[in-house]
Amino acid sequence: MNTTPALYVQPSGHTEPFYLHGEPKRQQCDIADELEGPVTAWRLGRHMTVHTATPAYERTRNEIVRAAWRDLAGGSAPDLRGPAIITGPKRRDGLLQPLPHHSFERVQYWARLRHSAAVRRRPQVSAAQHIGTRDLQCDAHAAHRFPDSGRWAFVVLDGIGDEVEVQDHVRTWAPALARRAACLGDPAEAIRQVRAKILAGLRGRRWFYLDPGAVAVVAVYDPADPLLRLAWSGDARAYRLSHIGTIEPLTKDHNWAQELLDAGREPKAWDHNSVTANLEDGVIGSAEVDIDVVAQLVLCSDGVYHPLETHEPGLLEEAALLALDAKDSAASLVAEALAQGRMREATCDNATALVVKFPR
Repeated sequence: MNTTPALYVQPSGHTEPFYLHGEPKRQQCDIADELEGPVTAWRLGRHMTVHTATPAYERTRNEIVRAAWRDLAGGSAPDLRGPAIITGPKRRDGLLQPLPHHSFERVQYWARLRHSAAVRRRPQVSAAQHIGTRDLQCDAHAAHRFPDSGRWAFVVLDGIGDEVEVQDHVRTWAPALARRAACLGDPAEAIRQVRAKILAGLRGRRWFYLDPGAVAVVAVYDPADPLLRLAWSGDARAYRLSHIGTIEPLTKDHNWAQELLDAGREPKAWDHNSVTANLEDGVIGSAEVDIDVVAQLVLCSDGVYHPLETHEPGLLEEAALLALDAKDSAASLVAEALAQGRMREATCDNATALVVKFPR
């Protein structure tokens, strides 16, 4: 029977009650399972014990528990990272006692301060676009902040085709997708809900390849969440620029070229143009990354990354990292992609880059 009340604390400021079984070994198992142990227990004065997973520097520092430690015990706190479970002290028989009410209130106080401060942290957002040699700009981008939570969502759509209907389609659904993702906090679910609305507009029939369509990539940034969350369908991409000057893809293309590579075969020059999923139909990919390791996030269409990666390996990284802020990064990526495309090809695709620089 669950009898011992404790408190579960995330670095983001989210807290919730946590109940332990009334048997010492079962209590330790419950804590290890929740924190993905092994677990270290830190005794805090006479009234509290902080349980954390073995410290790992890739985890976010839990400043809430550290602040509570300094408040209640004084002096410096250990380098506590990741989620923590706070209980009362251990009895002689090994049973963990309930967390005292006063201690519970102090931890909640620091959690509320942390959440309030996080909501005020705003990212720097910028986007750049160029029509290339196409007749119409059929890429679209959007950013939206949900005021109640301070949560942000960022979207890039790359329309399939070069028609007015496609242009209208991406301009309608990019902001709608950003609003839904910011509200939900779940980019994959936002894609599913927007997809359902698009299909409802088709009067119940399935999406067909002759209907307007687009590939999509979505990112959700919540200042109170240690994770940056992403979802995509198609071959629009997300990249992470690190604090040490490297760039890493966060998405995996849904196109024929990637399927051939996964099968150990060499794709031909234009196989990347055949997408196997899009906003309207097909698989939805998802990923998460610790926000602490992301200096800048780049969302872009294939009009940006394809000429840079195809013609000169490393140029994508160089173009992004030479810039000092989000505005410079976005403009640099698009300009360099168009320059490379014009040097080597008769036509250039629409190019769109949306860059987000996160506060530290």
